[in-house]
Amino acid sequence: NVREHTKLLGPVCKDILNNKLNNIDFIALSIGPGSYTGLKTSCSFAKGLAFAISKPIIPVCTFDGINHSIKSKGKYYIALYSHRDYAFYQLFKDGTKSGEPKCGKISNMDNSIVYGYGFKEILENNYFEKKPSSKNIGMIAKEKYNNLSKVSLNDIQPIFLSVGEKK
Repeated sequence: NVREHTKLLGPVCKDILNNKLNNIDFIALSIGPGSYTGLKTSCSFAKGLAFAISKPIIPVCTFDGINHSIKSKGKYYIALYSHRDYAFYQLFKDGTKSGEPKCGKISNMDNSIVYGYGFKEILENNYFEKKPSSKNIGMIAKEKYNNLSKVSLNDIQPIFLSVGEKK
């Protein structure tokens, strides 16, 4: 459940630290875009845990995680509802990012196919709900880890988007 992280984070980390520390190679972290508070909190928590257990963090864009399970061709958006009539969104063409992620009016997605979360009551046509997936984030992080795409803890930052701004 997308809204259950705060309830599960403590017990899961306690279990990891007590029983499974030797089985961890890295920490996969979804860096956004998304909720400012959620991104700031999760990034800080992951950095603290990574520092404490001396493991690297592999950052993964939330849109990449959602896109990992989409097999569409052509033009489509991956989007997360933000507030009122605004969304965080990224244009994709044939499975590849096109342009930069944005926070803008939902109408800017110009009636294209939209995969994402939070638009059930807003978008009637061409909308397919796809929730962010920790499994997809983990799979992408594992690919990056195996390809030696490690990033310094100091360089890991959430993707914060403001209305009308890029990255």
